[in-house]
Amino acid sequence: MTDPAALSALRSMLVRRAPLAALTGGAYAAAHLPYEQRSDQRALLADWLAQRLSVLADRPAGAPPLSVLSIGAGDGSVDVPLAARMAAGARGLRWVVVEPDPVVGAVCRDRLSGSVRPRPDVRLHAGPFETLADTVGEECFDVVLAVHSLYYVPDLAAALRAARRRLAPGGTLVTLLAPLEDLCRLTAAVTPPAAPPGASGPADSQWWSGDLTRALGPAGLTATVCRITGRLDVTDCFDPGSGDGRLVLDFLTQARCDGLTATERGVLLDALRSIATTEGGRLVVEHPVDAVLSTPSSAT
Repeated sequence: MTDPAALSALRSMLVRRAPLAALTGGAYAAAHLPYEQRSDQRALLADWLAQRLSVLADRPAGAPPLSVLSIGAGDGSVDVPLAARMAAGARGLRWVVVEPDPVVGAVCRDRLSGSVRPRPDVRLHAGPFETLADTVGEECFDVVLAVHSLYYVPDLAAALRAARRRLAPGGTLVTLLAPLEDLCRLTAAVTPPAAPPGASGPADSQWWSGDLTRALGPAGLTATVCRITGRLDVTDCFDPGSGDGRLVLDFLTQARCDGLTATERGVLLDALRSIATTEGGRLVVEHPVDAVLSTPSSAT
């Protein structure tokens, strides 16, 4: 549980200084890998997804291939192992990747085509979800998947309605978002996100899983929610000589922490320590995500 005094001290320190540089581009990519290596969340959520979605691959003879639309798929770190498990029991698999970054999206497409067997029919839409029709027209899908990709959409309810319209009869929308709990509260304290133009939420907020569950009803969806609680090892963040520790701290705050003085860095680390526990001699923090399975409400 966050120590309110430690978080308050962090916020007070930050308002007295210029904002830290945001973690973007190459700095983001460099920090992402060591962060993921110290968290078991991705493995847990990948296993959860495979268990829930692999059963959909068992389709009757003559049925069309199972179709999946993945929104914000990134480089395929989640999609590729999930597709491999689903393809093993499917009579065919169609996988459409939506990724605004064309280079990253091409990596995902090539990984899906190159390593999943039987090879799925893979299409890449290198652009935002709003322009998906440019690539696949009005095609609908058995599964619409959005893993950590709805945090900054301008209007969450509108995004959910658009995703629902892409569901085939009997289809399932699968969304994963973090809850606003200890780790995310610390992140938000360091780098309060600026909402995109036209956003319906507060200017200093982003969407969390609680917002998602509240938006489901107005979007015509009924859901079940499962909390997946991973662990993030933050031990190296407290080692001033650890390069990976500095990168992990950058990623969990989404900021370039090298702009902090030694005193300011100490205040940040005090706040981080306040949410950590010791497990096997290592400092770890909870790294949760809420997995939401949604289907259209019967009245819609």
